Amino acid sequence: MSAPLDDALRTVQREYLAGFPIWLEELRTDIAAFRALRPEAAVSLKTRFQGLAASGSSFGFPEISLVGREMEHWMATRPAPGEAPKLDDAVERLAVLFRQAQAKLGTAVRPAGAQRRATIILPPSPAVDQLVAKLQATGMEVRQGHRHDDPAALPPRERPDLLIVGAAAGEGDPSAVASVWTALPSRPRAVVLIETLRAVDRLRAIASGVDAVVSVERMTEDVPRYARAFATVGPPPSAVLLVDHDAERAAAQTAGLEAANVRVVRCALAQAVQELLEREVPDLVLLASHLPDGDAVTVCRIIRDDPRFKMMPIVFAGPDEVPERVAALQAGADDYLVAPSDPELLLQTVVVRAERGRRLRELLMRDPLTGLLNQGTLLSELNYAVEYGHRHGGPLSMLVFDLDRFHEVNERFGQLVGDQVLRHVATVFRSNVRASDLIGRFGGEEFAMVLRGVGAEGAAVVAAKLRRVLGEQSATTAEGVIIPLHVSVGSGCFPGDGDSAGELVHAAVRAMRREKSEKG
Repeated sequence: MSAPLDDALRTVQREYLAGFPIWLEELRTDIAAFRALRPEAAVSLKTRFQGLAASGSSFGFPEISLVGREMEHWMATRPAPGEAPKLDDAVERLAVLFRQAQAKLGTAVRPAGAQRRATIILPPSPAVDQLVAKLQATGMEVRQGHRHDDPAALPPRERPDLLIVGAAAGEGDPSAVASVWTALPSRPRAVVLIETLRAVDRLRAIASGVDAVVSVERMTEDVPRYARAFATVGPPPSAVLLVDHDAERAAAQTAGLEAANVRVVRCALAQAVQELLEREVPDLVLLASHLPDGDAVTVCRIIRDDPRFKMMPIVFAGPDEVPERVAALQAGADDYLVAPSDPELLLQTVVVRAERGRRLRELLMRDPLTGLLNQGTLLSELNYAVEYGHRHGGPLSMLVFDLDRFHEVNERFGQLVGDQVLRHVATVFRSNVRASDLIGRFGGEEFAMVLRGVGAEGAAVVAAKLRRVLGEQSATTAEGVIIPLHVSVGSGCFPGDGDSAGELVHAAVRAMRREKSEKG
C-alpha cells in the first residue's frame, strides 16, 4: 500500500477508535440489563456485536471483528442470563484489543461520555446565532472561529469533532479553509460546508475533506440534524444510491437511512444506474444482488471500470449463500449484507464504509501541500470532459500556469517560504474562478485548470484575470517581505487544439513554455 493510502487508513482508524470507549460502555449497560431480565437487552447486544463485526473488518481491525462475529452468533443461541459472564469476558477482550490498537497507532482517545465539540467559521448573523443555540441544544460544545485561524496551534482540548465552514461574499472559496483543517493528522471527524452565493464543486469539496454540503437557507435545520446523526452513528454520507426492485424492502431501508440524515436516491433497474451516476455522485452504492433487468455483478463491474468511481464503496445485499458472496466480492464489492438486514447493522455498515471511502478518495485526489486536486485527478477529469464533449458537443479549455523565477524564491528564502507561496497562489486561484472550474497543482510550481464550457476566447479572459489578480496579491513572508508573483500561461482548447486530453495538455504546455522563453 502506498504512503498516502497508509496515511488515509491510519486517519480513519484513529477516528474509529475515538468512539470505542463509548461502545464498550454501551455493551456494559446492555449486559446489566440482560442480567436484570429486560427483554430488549438480548436484541440490543446482538445488534451491537453485529456492528462491531462489520466495522472492525471495515477499519482494519480483524481481531475486533472476530470477537464481534463470535458473540453475534452466540447471542443467536438465546443464552440465559446466568451465562452473562461470557459477555463480560467478551467486553474485556474487546477492551484489551482496543488498548493494543490505540498503542499501535499512538492514539489519544477521549473518555467515554465526553462532550463533542463543534467549531463554526461563518460570518456573524442572526442565523449563525440560531445555529449555535441549536447545536448547543444537541449537547455540543460550540466555538466560533475565524477563517484565518491556525488549527495546528489549537491545544487538543479545543480541536473540534465537527467543523462547519462558509464564507461571505468576497471572502473566497470556503473549501480552501476546510482543506487547511483537514490537512492535519488530527483533522475534524466531520466537515460541513455551507453553500452561500457560489455553488460548491463536488471534486473540490472531496479534495478539501468536506463530508457534507448544506445550503445557507437550510443551515439552521439541516446542520443540527446532521450533528445529531453524527453523535449517534458517525458522519452520515450525503447520499446513497439504493438499487433494488423490491419496493417494500427499499422503502424500509430508505426509512432507516433517512432517519439518520442520509439522502437516499432509489433506482429499481440495472439499466438506469449509469444514467443516474451521470448526474448524481453518491458516497456509497447499496446494490441488491438480484435485479429484474440485469446482473448486479455486471453493474458492479461497470461502476468499478469508471475511473471516477473506483474508490466508491459498493455494498451488496442478498441471500446468505457463499457463491453469491464470492461473486460480489470478485466484482469489486466492499461488503455483503444478508437480506433482509438488521436496520442498525445496515446503517452502521453504510456509515463506516462511506466514511472510509471519503477519506481514501480525499487522499487520492488531493495535492497534500495546496489542498487542490492533484495531477492524476485533474487529468482524469480532463479526459472525462473530452469524452463528454465528443458525445454532447460544446467547448472545453485547459490552462497551464507556471510561476516565473520561482527557483529564486526557494534559493533566497528556503523551501518553507516556497511552500507558503504555493499555498498562497492556490488560494488566489481558487477564490477567483467559477465553482465549476477544476483547479489542480500540475507539479512543482505549475498549476492547471479545466474550464468546462469555455472556448479559446473565454480561456484568454480567465488567464488574463488570474494573471492580473495574482500580480495584485503578492505573497508576504512572516518577516513582512513582499514577494511579487508573475506567471506564464498556456492554453489548449477543444476541439481546435486537439480532440484528446493528451493533445490539449501538450498544446497548453507548449504555449506556456513559449511564453516563458519569450520573457527570457
